[in-house]
Amino acid sequence: MRRKRESKNSGLLVHWPVIVFGSALVALISTLVYQASHSVPPSPGRVSGAVPVHYERAGDAMPFPATLEPASFKQTEVREAYQTAKEIPEVLAQQPCYCYCPRKGHRSLLDCFKTDHAASCSICIREALLAAQMHRQQKSAQEIRRAITQGAVGQRGEFEPMIVTRAVQLQPNQKGEY
Repeated sequence: MRRKRESKNSGLLVHWPVIVFGSALVALISTLVYQASHSVPPSPGRVSGAVPVHYERAGDAMPFPATLEPASFKQTEVREAYQTAKEIPEVLAQQPCYCYCPRKGHRSLLDCFKTDHAASCSICIREALLAAQMHRQQKSAQEIRRAITQGAVGQRGEFEPMIVTRAVQLQPNQKGEY
């Protein structure tokens, strides 16, 4: 009887194309998953019609969420923005927020002011100050929304309303308060 001759080739040499192809496939899928999970949402100026979530009518947002007390904030702009949220919640509920806070469960600009989120977000503050200024000029919520959506993106892709003339730079004090 003849014995079977043992192969001198190891399994790695025979199956190397499968191993290389499989490794490349795993690396490609891993890269795609990583990029998809770490991608930045598109800026509103680059995607036409990509207006963040908001209510079309104030009644749809009822009951309005309670907002934080303006007096609890040290910085003037932050305090004014929180005061705006208290005074005209029906207007802010109809405004989109370009900081993309819907990821936090927010449904309009008003929701940014029910926590301290807006205190550290210059986009929320500037949108609220713009809404307050235009509201004092007797502009409707729709006109305010149009100003926010049409003038919302500046040259650097950041929110820059054309009507607000002073810069809002939020800096925490030594205690970390705004």
